[in-house]
Amino acid sequence: MSLRVTAGQGTQEVTGWFEVSVGGRLVHSKKNGDGFVDTNSKLQRIVAAIEAALK
Repeated sequence: MSLRVTAGQGTQEVTGWFEVSVGGRLVHSKKNGDGFVDTNSKLQRIVAAIEAALK
């Protein structure tokens, strides 16, 4: 199993979207209403998806 982290470029005039996909599955999306990763529960959901993908 490999881990690939991809990043995009932000726009100058507009706040960017922040999305986390693990194994092709969207886990967190600021665009879709998840907001910032500003709580432990949001972070844990991302971490759990990464851990599951690495098993």
